[in-house]
Amino acid sequence: MRLKTQFAVLTAAVTLLPVIFSIVFFGFQQAPKDPRIPSKVFIEALSERWHAGDTLTVETMNEEAEKAGMPLREVALLTADGIVILSTFSHIMPGSSIRLTDLAPPRRTSSDIATSTTDDRQAGPKPEFKLNPIDPKRDDSPFILYDIQPFWTRQDLRNRTVLFISSFALILFIVSGVISLAILRSISRAIKTLEEDTAIVATGDLDHEVAGSGNHEILLLAKSINLMRLNLKDMLVRRSKMLMGVSHDLKTPIALIQGYADALADNVASDKETQGKYLQIIQNKAKQLEDLTGEIIDFLKIGGEGSISVEEVSLGELLRTLGLRFASDARLLKRNLIWGFGEEASPEPNFAIPSITMNRLLIERALENLVTNAFKYSQDQGEISLRLIQHEGKFAFSVADDGTGLAEEDAPYVFDAFYRGSPSRSGGGHGFGLTIVKAAADLHGWKVTIGKRRDGKAGTEALFVMR
Repeated sequence: MRLKTQFAVLTAAVTLLPVIFSIVFFGFQQAPKDPRIPSKVFIEALSERWHAGDTLTVETMNEEAEKAGMPLREVALLTADGIVILSTFSHIMPGSSIRLTDLAPPRRTSSDIATSTTDDRQAGPKPEFKLNPIDPKRDDSPFILYDIQPFWTRQDLRNRTVLFISSFALILFIVSGVISLAILRSISRAIKTLEEDTAIVATGDLDHEVAGSGNHEILLLAKSINLMRLNLKDMLVRRSKMLMGVSHDLKTPIALIQGYADALADNVASDKETQGKYLQIIQNKAKQLEDLTGEIIDFLKIGGEGSISVEEVSLGELLRTLGLRFASDARLLKRNLIWGFGEEASPEPNFAIPSITMNRLLIERALENLVTNAFKYSQDQGEISLRLIQHEGKFAFSVADDGTGLAEEDAPYVFDAFYRGSPSRSGGGHGFGLTIVKAAADLHGWKVTIGKRRDGKAGTEALFVMR
């Protein structure tokens, strides 16, 4: 789960839980009742019974009180002149004449107080006596004296409020604490795993996979670290191959130069013809070293500067310049070069050709390397084509030959430095030509591919696709 989602859950729990708790809590609570409303309903019901001639008894009065939602504790019925008709009060007897002092609760003696328990002293609230005429409009109306069972008192409300706030705070603290602890444990466990794996990779074990766990963000971080690990491993492998290739290509000519130079110094070659032959070999190997050093410098220059000078170049003018130059080279190498615009290699384009911003010298070098490769891997009188085409909505230079073609096992490595391919395509050179082509395309943000010809014929086709 994402960290953002986890903290959203925590926030929602802390925010919504009190609201839900309040709704549930107050939903099961009854609002404090106003005793005046049920008292009025109770008196009106008794008045109807009295006017109807019904005999008012304790049972009927309790029944009407229950209907009105006002349970009675004690009740007494009095005549208009204060004579008690019936009573449930212990200190107000039927037949007696009531006085104001009789409305007070019975006095407790000192012995009663001494023998009472704490629960007895806190057993209930004080009486709430009410005296109402059954029909206030009639002078002969009897009076009813009653003590209602208490509704919520202020003490009850205060206790319930304190209980609610305390419960809410406790639940909120527990929920937020549990969720926070779960999130922190998840993060801590994921970071610990990540730390252990990266420590192994840091020791140089690039084959060890960083296994992320827990949060989505940690998993993405582990995925990025693994990608970086694989890229670093691939870069080290490439660098190792490059160093091995450089070492091999430098060591062989240097050894030969050293050997023939020693032979000349020791007068092993006594005649002029042998000496000339040795000197020619030394010159050829020195030229080979010069070419190799130049290619390495070009490669490092292209890959290391990161920025190049650019200018607006007409693609049509560039194709004509290169076409004429390579046609001369093709005749010298006994090859047939076809160049032009579109798939048909027309001498004039049938589509609009723009000018593109580029480093002209670098692009000419890249196209020259592609055409030189095509010359190398085609036979005498072989056909090579150089065309400016539209490919997938973009402009591209196509260089195709009719040679042996590119082996499938060579395809992933053709742009690697010092890679010369399978024996069928091996030959002279140092394996830097296509590496420079790829670097030139990358610097311009373009794309280059090499593979089978699109027309299905034998040979290889390179596409130098511009933006």
